[in-house]
Amino acid sequence: MVKLILFECRKHFLKNSIFIAVVLFSALNVAKIYGVHEGNSLLSSNVTGPQWKELYWDMYKNFGGTITNEKIGKLMAIYRPLEDQTADLTASTAYRNPNTYLTNVYEDFNFFRWCFVNPMRYAYDYKSYAREVAAKARENVSFYESVGNSFESRKNAVIAELFAGRAITSFSYTEMYQYYVQYDFSALLALLICLYGLMSVFLSEKETEMDTLLLTTKAGGAKTVWAKLMASALFVCTVCFWFWLVDFAAFSVIFGSLEAALSPLYALEPFVNASLNVSLGTYAVLSAFVKTAGILVLCLAFLLISCFFRNALIPFMIGLSVAFGCMYTAEAFMGSGRVLFKAINPFVLVVNRELFRKAEFVPLLGYPLPSYVAALLFAAAWGAALLGGIALSVRKNAWRKGGRKRVALDV
Repeated sequence: MVKLILFECRKHFLKNSIFIAVVLFSALNVAKIYGVHEGNSLLSSNVTGPQWKELYWDMYKNFGGTITNEKIGKLMAIYRPLEDQTADLTASTAYRNPNTYLTNVYEDFNFFRWCFVNPMRYAYDYKSYAREVAAKARENVSFYESVGNSFESRKNAVIAELFAGRAITSFSYTEMYQYYVQYDFSALLALLICLYGLMSVFLSEKETEMDTLLLTTKAGGAKTVWAKLMASALFVCTVCFWFWLVDFAAFSVIFGSLEAALSPLYALEPFVNASLNVSLGTYAVLSAFVKTAGILVLCLAFLLISCFFRNALIPFMIGLSVAFGCMYTAEAFMGSGRVLFKAINPFVLVVNRELFRKAEFVPLLGYPLPSYVAALLFAAAWGAALLGGIALSVRKNAWRKGGRKRVALDV
């Protein structure tokens, strides 16, 4: 079986065209990430000027790491005078004032506000926020128990446990992760390469009329079909993890820091209500696997579509339409309260920040099932159904082809 899988890999995926596409798309991906940095980062010279980056890392030596009252006091000693001077907009705008860190007092004020004060305030206040959420959830447990709503009672019990003890104890440079978790361009590139590579898996035999031989092979060609599917899965996983690795490496190098890898996921403000208590580094690994699972399901749909045609162009266009349809649907329900509609779409695994950004639940026999678990279960169900569809369609096509051959020979 292993030899058959390797044969299918060499036959369908070890092609110059696929290799060239991966190289070109990887270069495009890195260029896109560079553009994200240059167009958005507070430490980019295009956004704020070259002095911000140098000053940031100088100040980071004083304020980075464990948050202490001493560090907060030092930061406020710098920031409060700047805030007072700029409050009535009458401070001097003289260029290169010797009493300022940057070009003038207004730039100093914006630098410290956006780079240190606001993120440190969020980190410092998060413990109180989490404590309030947990306390409110425990109150809700008692209330919903009193009115006999077991689902809401259980859900709030889960929320109370999730938020209990949460705190952000260290200040770190999280900007790299802020943009990394929002980045989806590489998923589109990986999906396009997978779609291109998978179209020939079942079509190649049809184009050469070799699919009839599946009937004469051991187990009716079942081993060949499963070898194709396993080779396809290996190809998809390789392409996906290559792009996720390029993503992480490019973001790390271009943004120039891995400082926040051990910080909790909720250290990012959009994840203030995160459904997981994991570090940002752990989330990056988890997200890579979840993305790959979503793309695997979509690729099974591509394979099933290809089983009904004899040339690659039409199934390629249909597969592309299916992919964009899933993207549009996922975007339509993103941020909405319709958790079930989000979870049922396999593409939500590809943009999985929506699943982990806040604690949402799907009812299952009266119990609250986290939305990310529900999405993975739905994806598994989709995968099983698509695998069954592929097996049936390949066998049916082979039988039909074999029947026509026998009729022709009888004549």
